[in-house]
Amino acid sequence: MRQIRFLFSAFFLFIGFDSAFGQSNQQLQSLHDFLLVNKPPVDSTLQYIKYTQGAYLHYLYPFYQLFGEEQKFRELLTDTGYYDELSQAASFVDDYSSALAYQQKTYGADVDEVALRQINKTIQGYKNIQHVDARRFISFIAPRYQVLMINEAHNKPLHRAFLISLLNELYRKGFRYLAMEMLNNYSNHSLEKLTSLTGHYCAEPVAGELVRMALDMGYKLVSYEDTAAVQHTASQRDSIQAENIYKVIQADSSAKIIVYAGYGHIAEKVVDENYIPMAVTFKKISGIDPLTIDQTDMSEISNFAYGKAFYDAYMQKFNLTSSSVALLDDQPVNVTNSGLYDISIIHPPTAYQDGRPTWLGLNGRRQPTYIKSSSKNTFLVQAYYQFETFGSRPGLVIPADQTYTRTGKGSYLLYLRRGKYILIFRDFKYRILYTQHIEVS
Repeated sequence: MRQIRFLFSAFFLFIGFDSAFGQSNQQLQSLHDFLLVNKPPVDSTLQYIKYTQGAYLHYLYPFYQLFGEEQKFRELLTDTGYYDELSQAASFVDDYSSALAYQQKTYGADVDEVALRQINKTIQGYKNIQHVDARRFISFIAPRYQVLMINEAHNKPLHRAFLISLLNELYRKGFRYLAMEMLNNYSNHSLEKLTSLTGHYCAEPVAGELVRMALDMGYKLVSYEDTAAVQHTASQRDSIQAENIYKVIQADSSAKIIVYAGYGHIAEKVVDENYIPMAVTFKKISGIDPLTIDQTDMSEISNFAYGKAFYDAYMQKFNLTSSSVALLDDQPVNVTNSGLYDISIIHPPTAYQDGRPTWLGLNGRRQPTYIKSSSKNTFLVQAYYQFETFGSRPGLVIPADQTYTRTGKGSYLLYLRRGKYILIFRDFKYRILYTQHIEVS
């Protein structure tokens, strides 16, 4: 569930939106064209976007709705909301380029020349900035804190991949609890094993790997979402989240917790009198000052047009190639001057291999694996851990990876850990064409 996004627009003059739009995935365009002629059955009474059909996950269903009933959902969601949902749907199949392109469609007019000059002046003023590896820096200072809060943009699995890179070292530093907003907090949740009931966003494959790896390392998953959020104000929701996290401390006073949340929930300052972030409430009720780490402002295309312009100008000057933290006089500095977080991570632009982000390799944990389809009707290729499918159906477990992005040679690139997998090949209508067993060694 999305929350008010604390952007550094609170501290910069809002100038306008950037209307630039990158080219989305050609295979996604082919799905769009197919649906204009062959509309799969959808429940036309639905007023929201769905990721299931019956009890089973259906990763193309959101596209069926958004492409097949475009006018309806543009009117329900506004154009901005429509493209936001498309960005989210693309991220669930790890089509990162389309997720970014659709997000950028939510931006309006270009940032004007006055704003661009101010951005460049600000960035050129950074004379003594140093950049250090973000993962190593966070691992180094984490032992000073009992609670570490880090955020994500829900349509950017890159942020989940970065958290995965932190897990092992943080576990060695004493962190044993992983509290995540994305976890299902109802009584039917599955927190000891990844299933379709673990949480909505956990159905995105990188999020699924985050859950799997955390459990394998020994982390205890903590769900803390406000189950009545739709009936509450934003502040009430965040207050309940904070109380649920604090319950871990009350039960285990020595507990060290990683809290993973969306956007501005982890902001340490109130910039809107109508909204008090979860981190502010948590600090007040617990007396604990968390280490807060933002990933959203200084990621590719940022959160809005001004942020994108700032990010692009910053990368033009510094040309970073790895996730970094900016230091000034050996202290972390938020280059956006937002003051909302202790640390701002600067993620470099994504590098792609055959249309897929190389960070999907999860720092060497997964290897690029090319899959050739024997059917000309194949659209989507999904890889499931074989052991997770025993006694279950594909729609009830989460793919290790999936893609509809086809390489120039007609194959599909998946990022997989060592192990045995069942591959499922699907067509435009999400019908299973055939399955295949493989082992990655």
